[in-house]
Amino acid sequence: MAGVREYSDIDRSWTTFSMVGIVLALSLLLIYMGDGFQGNSISSISSSEKLSTPVIAVFRAIVSLVCFSTIASIILDPKGMTYNVLDYETKLYGPKKITGTTRMSAFTMWSFTLLGVYFAVSSYSSWSVHYGWELGEWAVWLVPALFSSAIASAFLVTVTVTYMLIPEANERGDNITHYFNWDSQLMHNGNVIFILIEMAVSDISLSLWYVPYPVIFGCIYVLFSAFNARRSGIYFYDFIDPRLNGSHIIHMVLLGVMSIHFILVLIVQGLAELNFTGYVLTLALISYLATTFSDPSEKRD
Repeated sequence: MAGVREYSDIDRSWTTFSMVGIVLALSLLLIYMGDGFQGNSISSISSSEKLSTPVIAVFRAIVSLVCFSTIASIILDPKGMTYNVLDYETKLYGPKKITGTTRMSAFTMWSFTLLGVYFAVSSYSSWSVHYGWELGEWAVWLVPALFSSAIASAFLVTVTVTYMLIPEANERGDNITHYFNWDSQLMHNGNVIFILIEMAVSDISLSLWYVPYPVIFGCIYVLFSAFNARRSGIYFYDFIDPRLNGSHIIHMVLLGVMSIHFILVLIVQGLAELNFTGYVLTLALISYLATTFSDPSEKRD
C-alpha cells in the first residue's frame, strides 16, 4: 500500500483540488459574513504607541524595499540556483538549475513578496496619516488582511525550513549550503524577525475573523503550483504534488498549519495587554526557536 508521500495507481489531483476549492469557498464565505473592520481604525493601522508615525513609516518602507530588492535580485540573477525539485513528468526528485521567474515557484518567494506588499501598503498608510493625505476605509480592511496572511505564511516558511526541509535534506546527504546564502537567510529567518518586530511596535488588532486570509493565500499558491508545474516542469516541493497518494491529506494539513500559526500569534498578541515586557521576551523566544543560522552539514562533515 502506497504511503502518504508516495504515488499509487490513483491520481489524487481532483480530490485534492476539490477539497482546496471547498476550503477556499468557505474562507471567502467567512470573510463575507465577518467584520473586516473589527477592532481597527485608520489610526491603529498607521500609527504606533511605541514609535512616532514617521519612524514606523520609515521602518515599514525599509523592510518593503529590502523584500522587493531581494526578490528582484533573485529573479534577475543570470546564474540562477540549483535546487532539489520534483520533475513533473518523471516524478523524480533531484537537482535542477532554476533561473528567472521560475524561481517564483517557491512558496518562500511568494511569502516574501507578500511581506513586501504588506510593509509597502502599511508604510503608505503611515505616511498618509503623517502628512494628512486622504486614506480610504479600504486600508482598514486591507492592512490587517495582509498582516494576518504575512504572519502565517512567514511562520509556515521558517518553521518548515528549520524543522523539515533542512533536516531531511541533511539526512539524505544533499548539498544544503544554498539555505545559508544571504538571500535564503533573509527570506527564511529575516521574514520572521521583521514580522515579530512589526508585532511588537504596531497597533494593529487581529482576531479570529482574519483566519481566512492566510488560508486563501495558501489556496491560491496551491492552485498556482499545479498550473505552474505544467508550464515550468517542476514542483518546487515534492510533497505538494497533487498526484501523491495522500496529497489531499497533505494539503489540508498545510492549510491547517497556516491557520494554527495565525491562532498561536493571536494568543501571543494577547500577552501584550497583560505585560508588554513579557510579550517582547516571548517574541524574542519565538524568533530564537523558529530560525536557524548554522549549517548542520558542517557537523556532518
